[in-house]
Amino acid sequence: IISCITGIFACIADAVMTVISAIAGCLECIVAAIANFFTGLANCITGCLCCG
Repeated sequence: IISCITGIFACIADAVMTVISAIAGCLECIVAAIANFFTGLANCITGCLCCG
């Protein structure tokens, strides 16, 4: 019974780690997108200030 439980936990842990690694990979992309967004926003604001 104990070995069965540990097997289930190992399986769950594997699944969780897979999800975490996938999210970590996505996170880099998300952070880059956010950085680009703010950079674009800053350029727009400075452009408005310069023109204004």
